[in-house]
Amino acid sequence: MLALGETLALLSAFFWGNSGVVLKSVPQKYRLTFIFLESIMSGIIIISLLFILDQWKDFSDFTVSTTILAIIAAVINVSGSVFYIFAIKHVKVGMAFVVINSLFPLFSIIGGVIFLNQILSLPIYVGGIIIITGIAVITLNGKGRLSFSEPQSSLKIGLFFCTITPLCWGSGALMMDKLLEEQGVLPLILIRAATIFVFFAILLLIWKRNDFYASFTGDSQRTKKIIFASILTTFAMLGWFTSLSLSDAALTIILGSSAPIFAVISARIFLKESFSKRSIFGILICISGVLTVII
Repeated sequence: MLALGETLALLSAFFWGNSGVVLKSVPQKYRLTFIFLESIMSGIIIISLLFILDQWKDFSDFTVSTTILAIIAAVINVSGSVFYIFAIKHVKVGMAFVVINSLFPLFSIIGGVIFLNQILSLPIYVGGIIIITGIAVITLNGKGRLSFSEPQSSLKIGLFFCTITPLCWGSGALMMDKLLEEQGVLPLILIRAATIFVFFAILLLIWKRNDFYASFTGDSQRTKKIIFASILTTFAMLGWFTSLSLSDAALTIILGSSAPIFAVISARIFLKESFSKRSIFGILICISGVLTVII
């Protein structure tokens, strides 16, 4: 029977995978609203938890440098979320999840070696080769053309956004992991949510895009989908960080890497995305590579 930490990691993967499917059903020009709403909902939930658990005193341990690093990590993280939105515009959401979730742990481990002086073992080299092989299998068909992208999208654009997204997320995660050695989880998540909220508030004042405001009005179904995707992502984030605090980090990452499976299944059911046997084989290769790297 799974312990609470492992169960939360699986639930996080489930929520994260399905949030991408819901967001995919929203027109591209309205998707940035999702990040803004997610920061608001995350902030509300975290503030509530801080009051319930009486953990406001944890902020007393924060220094100016710690706060600045947390803000930088949040900005890098939200940049990855913006790139992710562009990724699912050019790539089928199931395939995007496979590539992004395969590269995320790989980039995180490489970053740990470079910046945290972690030792790179043989399984990591082997897993990296397996992951790259799996990505090659799902992105190219027998004639060397794109098999995982949306119509009228190019291979270069799709792979760029699927690569830069986990690179940003991995960099932000490394900074957050370093901060978590001395700081509490909830204060750091609140700083993240506040940073994203301020980032988009300033952007709105400068940008003044009618498309953004239209996301909250007009089509009620579209608004509900954006709100629902935001709620799912908030739950995924809370489940992920809570799982990290309760279980071994490697086990959390392994179980969290199941997100592409949920995304592929939901995309097939709700978005009618079709995948070839070659793509499914590539998915299995990527998952095995992730497990090899982490284990």
